[in-house]
Amino acid sequence: MVRIVSSIAICIAALMLSACMHKNVEDKNIPEQSRHLMPGTTSQLQQGKRFFKEERYKDAMRELLPLACDCIAEAEYAVGYMYYYGYGTAQDTEVGRFWIRRAAQHGYKPAEAALQTIATEPYHHTKSTRWPRGIS
Repeated sequence: MVRIVSSIAICIAALMLSACMHKNVEDKNIPEQSRHLMPGTTSQLQQGKRFFKEERYKDAMRELLPLACDCIAEAEYAVGYMYYYGYGTAQDTEVGRFWIRRAAQHGYKPAEAALQTIATEPYHHTKSTRWPRGIS
């Protein structure tokens, strides 16, 4: 049973990640801070943050995952945080690390700090009801 659930989780993660492959490589190498967010993107990011603060985690994931796939570092970090701790989705620390690492690669400082914390405390998976530190 555990093996089946693990296989399903891996398949779902692979499908979600494959949805992110439509962007050009050049776009992924541009730090989020140097790109201008479109008004709709900003609104969607704010809505995702509102949902998270209201503990509507599935709604937050629905808003933030497409932005993460579009290489918006703040959304990548938030999605990673939600996967890492199991907010709005089944807890999957590996997928969480993937998204947090991706945000760090895009120059998002809170994600860089989170990777250091994860590296020093690999089994610390306590949930917090606060919005991730570094996301305003």
